Amino acid sequence: MRSDAPVVAGVDGSPSSLAAARHAAELAVRRRAPLECLCAYQIPVYGYPPMGGVDPAILADEQIREGVERMLAGIEQDLRQAYPELRRVTVRELPGGPAMALIDRSQEALATVVGCRGKGGFAELLLGSVSAQVAAHAHGPVIVVRPPVPDEDTPTRSGLPLGPQVPLGPVLVGVDGSPESAAALAYAAEEAQSREVPLDVIHAYWTPLHPVTRDPEHEGVMEARQVLDHAVAPIRERWPQVQMDIRAVHTNGVEQTMIEASKDVGLTVIGCRGRGGFTGALLGSISRALVHHAHSPVAVIHRHDLER
Repeated sequence: MRSDAPVVAGVDGSPSSLAAARHAAELAVRRRAPLECLCAYQIPVYGYPPMGGVDPAILADEQIREGVERMLAGIEQDLRQAYPELRRVTVRELPGGPAMALIDRSQEALATVVGCRGKGGFAELLLGSVSAQVAAHAHGPVIVVRPPVPDEDTPTRSGLPLGPQVPLGPVLVGVDGSPESAAALAYAAEEAQSREVPLDVIHAYWTPLHPVTRDPEHEGVMEARQVLDHAVAPIRERWPQVQMDIRAVHTNGVEQTMIEASKDVGLTVIGCRGRGGFTGALLGSISRALVHHAHSPVAVIHRHDLER
């Protein structure tokens, strides 16, 4: 990873994407990285133009491009005013699908930040499906952000929310012993250190309905402790100053347990796929559930992210 790798935010003017831009700016400040706001848009497809008339696709292209340029200029101005300590702020517009544009740009990004749901409509900019695609296929950490409650007393040119954007609270990470969860735990520890907050480490486990051993609950507890001990040992050594709360949670619904745990934290970190996943899946069931339903921003980490 280059030392000047940017934090990339996908924007389309929606509240979710503006929250993503703000979250990306605060991450860029903490990591001393440049910030790049990217808007990819698609042009509506029309039929044959009228004889002697102007092609409506050309008019639509010009109108959408002008709107995108105004939006990006407003976002850039608001970010520079809100974060004068940013190293560099750039804005880019690209014709084409937003998911592919962000996935491609993620190859050079420190992290990619997207809103959970965008405008949709004619331009088809940042839809909820886009955040899921980017989370599944990006080449680095992906952070999915939800918009804050709007404050009508603090308008900005672009609609960018003012006031503290990164939620307060610890960083939460789920571990299951997989390589993906090890990468997620390392990223979570780094985030906790940069935010100066505690790190909550959870291993959610369940016992089978028809156990083959005499004491499945005891064995489940022992296995959970082993998973946690093995996972946190290298983290304690590398980030000794990070305060950790480590717990095993018995549950029959891992997804719901993690969603509930995300209520009181500043960031939830999860591996793209865990031990139960398969390589053909877009996202594991837990990461998919968190991307769609978590109460805090969600960082989805891939196994290869730490190797970049």
